[in-house]
Amino acid sequence: MARKEQGITDKYVDNQLKKLNVKFNNEITSPLVEKALKGGSKSGNGGDGNPDFSFTSNDFLVIIEDKYDYYKLINQDESNNLIMNIGSKMNFATNGAVHYAQYIIEHSDVYKKIFAVGLAGDAEKHQLCGYFVGENQLIKLPSLEDFSVFSPDNIKDFYKVNVLGELSETDKQIKSMDAIASSLHEDLRNYGGLEGERKATIVSSILLALQSGELNLDDLTGKQGMSTKDGDKIYRAVEAYIENADFGPQPKTKMLLDQFQTLRTDTRLNTPTDLLDGLTPLHKFALTLKNDVIEHLTGTTDIDILGQFYGEFVKYGGNDGNALGIVLTPQHITSLMVELIDINPDDYVLDPATGTASFLIAAMHRMFKQSKSEEQRNDIRKNRLFGIEITAKLYTVATTNMILRGDGKSNLIFGDMFNYDDSKLNSLHHINKIIMNPPYSQGTKLDNYKQSEISFISSALDFAKGSNAKAAFIVPQSTMIGKTKVEKTFKKEILRKHTLESVITLNTDTFHGVGTNPVIAIFTPNKPHNSEKRVSFVDFRDDGYIVRKHVGLVGDGTQASKRKHLINVLNGNEDDTTKFIVKSTITPEDEWLHSFYYFNDELPTNEDFEKTIQDYLSFKFDMTVHGRGDLFDESE
Repeated sequence: MARKEQGITDKYVDNQLKKLNVKFNNEITSPLVEKALKGGSKSGNGGDGNPDFSFTSNDFLVIIEDKYDYYKLINQDESNNLIMNIGSKMNFATNGAVHYAQYIIEHSDVYKKIFAVGLAGDAEKHQLCGYFVGENQLIKLPSLEDFSVFSPDNIKDFYKVNVLGELSETDKQIKSMDAIASSLHEDLRNYGGLEGERKATIVSSILLALQSGELNLDDLTGKQGMSTKDGDKIYRAVEAYIENADFGPQPKTKMLLDQFQTLRTDTRLNTPTDLLDGLTPLHKFALTLKNDVIEHLTGTTDIDILGQFYGEFVKYGGNDGNALGIVLTPQHITSLMVELIDINPDDYVLDPATGTASFLIAAMHRMFKQSKSEEQRNDIRKNRLFGIEITAKLYTVATTNMILRGDGKSNLIFGDMFNYDDSKLNSLHHINKIIMNPPYSQGTKLDNYKQSEISFISSALDFAKGSNAKAAFIVPQSTMIGKTKVEKTFKKEILRKHTLESVITLNTDTFHGVGTNPVIAIFTPNKPHNSEKRVSFVDFRDDGYIVRKHVGLVGDGTQASKRKHLINVLNGNEDDTTKFIVKSTITPEDEWLHSFYYFNDELPTNEDFEKTIQDYLSFKFDMTVHGRGDLFDESE
């Protein structure tokens, strides 16, 4: 390989490491590393080892080897084990980096935790592979997008997740709330006799009562007289809080309070029981929510905790949640979508199928982070977040959610996004950002396409006003395929009025346990789609999230860097190969997916060719020994 070509790769790595705020060494190693690599040459000739790059980050050493040849990343056997002969160490970046790391571990008392990373390619097209190397440890890392996980700010968490098997701080909080929700689910059912959405309604009412400051848990004595029941006291606290705060017109307030009447009328909820040491079920639930939950329900997090509870309460069979196609969106997706359409404090945001308000919470969180004053934050709370929800119990949860987040007005509308009185919704006339997860699989029959996801998209886009509008939808892949005549008509009508900007294919485990393969579609509303426009189609299945046994979907430590890369590529600040992003003109008849437009334009390597020949010979031999002849023999 020409030294000039290798220099191109070295310069790229050099530039990337300068962004990490670490003091790194390029070819000339630090004295401690140099001492540890005495006699550690990859060639095995007794010379000293000399990695391309090395640096320390907190308590870790990072070794990097790079190759200009894109296909010289790693050499493994058929079982994906590293081949550590001299040729592999000399010619493959990852093998060489692991060799240096293992040699240092063996010959140094200073470095016992090392990340060994190989990079192959250049700035425009490259791939990375890494291992953690410890004493008697060799752990392959998840696929890497860049070196950012090794910065001093990230490397400890990356180590905890990928070496120690722990969860990230965000995942810990989410799983902690899941555990509380699961425990509450059992208590609500066992002690309160509650099922389905009634659980969410009771939890919502108690949380509002706790937030009001009007409820003293010591006053919940379990007495059964007129207006002295625990449920009466909780109800009155909620009533005073909602009416004094002026969350909307009287009919809206009455509807919300009507949902909470169960507090007063359910005898079992208000009866003390020896199973709870003489407390009523309502008192028990209030204690749990006060001690474990209420402090987390603030504007400082974008985790939809009440939505998590709702999802736990309705996921068991025979409830409206399944029947209505309700698929609750994970936190990392809601926050990604508000970033994709660049929601900011000056925007007016609408979710026309609000659900539990998780998108509005994510939008509020991002807007607050960018806001410059409390006055601006109050404006966001009162005037810039809107939702429409048709299901009464979900509407109650969403309203509670927004109130608990400090929403000063709760601009939520109880109704159908397909049939609304425009004269009563003047507040929606400023909407310029739309974000939505439509109810899934509601329009599979030909006569019910109004309830299909593509119909929801078409109608939701019409809410947007102005020339600076953007919209993001998360829907099943089938929505973007749309092969029926009716679906093609919807797609054609959408392009007649609006512009499709990008479609991002997501991790197939995003809705783990639901069985939906989702995509995010980004539109510019009110701008007819130009037939010459090249739409971006992205394969973002490798998003840094994995399913861990007995835990569920969690980040693998690379999710932040991969998300950043996605945003940068879509904004034109970074490049990637067609495996990641394809740009193409479209028609309504096309499948609006990366897999439809992608063509593998990479030249096969010698290894690819040899493997194909080997596979064919194995097939031919198998056919022959079993007396089947040639599968493609026309005489047969």
